[in-house]
This record gives sequence, structure tokens and C-alpha cells, in this order.
Amino acid sequence: MKIRDKLFLGFGLYLALAVVFGILAYKDLGTISTHLRHLEISDDTTNALLEMRRYEKNYLLYRDSGSLVEIARFLRAMKASIEKIRVEMASNIGAEKVALLDRSLSEYEHLVGQLGQRGDDSRTAAQRKQEEQTVERIRMIAREIQVYVEGNAKKERSDIDTILRISAVLLFVTLGIIVVAGTIINFQLAKSIVTPIQDLERITKKIARGDFTESIKVRGHDEIAALAESFNQMEDKLDQAMTALDEIIKQLREKQSQLVEAEKLAGIGKLAAGIAHEINNPLTSVLTFSNLMLEQCPPDDPRHNRLKLMVKETDRARTIVRQLLNFGRESVIKPVKININQPVTEITESLVAQEAFKGIELSMRLADGLPEVYADPAQVGQVVLNILLNAIHAITPPGRVEVVTRMGEKCVEVVFTDTGKGIAEEHMHKIFDPFFSTKAATKGTGLGLAVSYGIIKKHGGDIAVQSAVGKGTTFTVRLPTYG
Repeated sequence: MKIRDKLFLGFGLYLALAVVFGILAYKDLGTISTHLRHLEISDDTTNALLEMRRYEKNYLLYRDSGSLVEIARFLRAMKASIEKIRVEMASNIGAEKVALLDRSLSEYEHLVGQLGQRGDDSRTAAQRKQEEQTVERIRMIAREIQVYVEGNAKKERSDIDTILRISAVLLFVTLGIIVVAGTIINFQLAKSIVTPIQDLERITKKIARGDFTESIKVRGHDEIAALAESFNQMEDKLDQAMTALDEIIKQLREKQSQLVEAEKLAGIGKLAAGIAHEINNPLTSVLTFSNLMLEQCPPDDPRHNRLKLMVKETDRARTIVRQLLNFGRESVIKPVKININQPVTEITESLVAQEAFKGIELSMRLADGLPEVYADPAQVGQVVLNILLNAIHAITPPGRVEVVTRMGEKCVEVVFTDTGKGIAEEHMHKIFDPFFSTKAATKGTGLGLAVSYGIIKKHGGDIAVQSAVGKGTTFTVRLPTYG
């Protein structure tokens, strides 16, 4: 029910109670007015009776014939008044008493008429005695008539008093009903309006604090319910917008981290390139002369082993410098449409025969029908090589390395899983940093993953890592599909 209908209903109930009370009051006033008219006629009857009795006494005292005329006149007036309220008198004093009243009036009229026909001089003693009996009978009948008339008037007054008392009680009861009903109606109406508004205020404050867990309960079908439903829809959309905003902020932070990482890599790359360039030329000279001296030194010469070690370590130093130069140099991507299985197969098969894979099982599960990717085969091969070498260095034989290619969500995935020692949780965020490595100094420079991460990012892809200490590590390389 709408608020407008509730208000109309409330005022309608007030109005209905007022109308009912008005109708009852008007009915009571009409009843009182009727009884007052009856009482007025009853009073006229009583007054006529009193006048008739007065003239009766005058006649008996003075034998005045004019008194008989007045008695007859007032007697007719009484009969006329009684005729007007005969039904009401029957209701007030009973139909039998009304009939007795009629007989008494007729007898009274007859006896008074007989009394007026007798003269004073011609009466005998017996007639006088009979006249006295008639007079006594007249007086007795007059008293009976007076009792009936006064009883009717008394009943009319009693009815009026009863109606007035009932009207007073009805007034107080009606006022009480109006007060109680009005209080209940106003309370319920106020509750149906105020409670949802208070809920709306409370939940609005929660939303202002970023809490979208609670919604307004929709009750009924009024304007408040429509407002609550609209508010809940707004809350849902706002929650969705905040969730989307959080996701955008998360992506922006990731992009920012990537930019910071790229800036850091660029700075380190420039520094490394400068240092490597300065070191590379002297190392080349040292390596050249070391090889010449090693060729001139006989194998049985005590210096032969030392020169051989010098050549080996110098060659390793030059390899590190070359990696530094490659890391610092802005390499140009030459992408072509390729099947990812091609570079994965070539690099994996070339490593199987190497000394480093002894005691390590290498398996491949390459998916068929993969879509082509737009990538530089040489650089993708470099990534595969770096990750596989990283896996080999993490395994203490016997161990196992598995390479899987599969279709991802709008991308092709290459998954490298090893059974090595794993990566500690505190090192996970640093594994793509340049020069960071947990391997022995003779097993790497810490540039392989950093270079691989940079290559995949340039291709628009990503590298994800999952690792558990003592169980192994899984690298997932994702490259977007072509087209």
C-alpha cells in the first residue's frame, strides 16, 4: 500500500469514526427531541388534569355550573393530548393502564355529568348519600387518572435521563476509541515510514565506509519500498563500480611495477653495458695471449695446467661480459608467425645431449593444433634455453624436467616444471631482478631470468611462477595468439 493510500486510510478512519459518532449523536438528539415533545404533551395533560380538579373542587363547593363547563373543556383537552401520545404511553406505562385510563376518563366524565343533573332542593337524604358516594368515586377516579398521567411523565423524564447518560458514555467511549485508534494508526504509519528511512540512513553510512555487505529489506509496495529497491540497485552498481575500480587500480599498480622494473632494468643495463664494454677488450687480449702461451707450452710443463685454468676462467669471464652486453643492449624484435612448438622442440632437443642433463629426465608434451604466435624465434628460444638451464641448475640428480605446451585464455602457454629444490617465499619477488641468484657462483650470473622476463614482456606476454621448497618450481610463459 502506498504512503498516500495509508494517509487516506488513516484520515478515512478518523472521518468514519467522526461520522459514526455524529450519526449516533444526531440519533440521540432526535430521540431526546421526541421524548421532550412527548413530555411536553404529558405536562399539558397533567396541567389539564390539575385545572380539571380545581374546577371540580369549585363545583363541589359552590355548585357553579360554569365549573362543569370548564371541567368538560379540560377533559376534552386531556383526551386530545392522550390521543397524541397514546402509542408512547402504551410503551411507557403499558397498554393495559392506557385502557384503564380511557375507562377512568369515561367514567369520570359520566359521573360529573350525573352530578350536574341533580338539583339541591329536590334531593332526598338517600340521594345526598348517593351523591357523596359519587363525589368520593369522582375523586378516587381523578387520583387514578393523575397516577397514570404522572407515571407517563416520569417515564418520559427517566428515558431522557437514560439517553443523556448513554450519550455521555458514548461520547467518552468514542473519544477513547479515536485516541487509541489514532495512536495505533499514527504509530504504525510513522513506523512504516521512519523505520525504512532509518535503515536507509544506517546503510548509507556503511556504504560511505566502503561496506557493501548489507542491503535494505524491501517491505510492501509503497514509495518507501520503491526507494529501497532503487537504493539496493544503486548499491549493487556502486559495488560493481568499486570492484572494477579496485581491479583497475590493481592493474595500474602492476603496470607501475612493470614500468619501475623496466626503468630499473634499463638503468642496470646501461651501467652493465658500459662496464662490460670497458672490460671486454682487456679480457679479449688476456684470452688471446693465454691461448698463445698454452699452445707454446708443452703438456708436461708444470705451467701447462695453470695456463689451461687461466684460459678457462678468462673465457668464463668473457661469457659473463657478453651476457652483460646483451642485457644492456636494446635488442630489436623481429617477429614472425610461428608455432610455439618449433623453438621449444629445437632448444630442448639440443640440450638433451649435453653433460648438464646427465641424471635428469627431460620430457615434452606438446599440444597439437595450437594457434600461431607472432614472435621472434631466436629470442623465444633464448627464453626456453634460460629457463631450462635454470631448472637444470636447481636439480640435484636424479631429477625430472617436463615441458608442456597448451592453449590458454587468448594465449599460448609453455609450462616448465622441475623437481628441483624450489624457491623460498621471501625470494619469489626478486627472481626477475638482474644479478639475483640463489645458485653457486660457478652456475650463473643472475641475468638469465631477467633477460627472459624482458623478452616476453616485449612480446606482450607474461611469465608466472609457482614454487614450493623441496618440491620444485613451475614457470608458465604466456604469449598472445596471432590475430
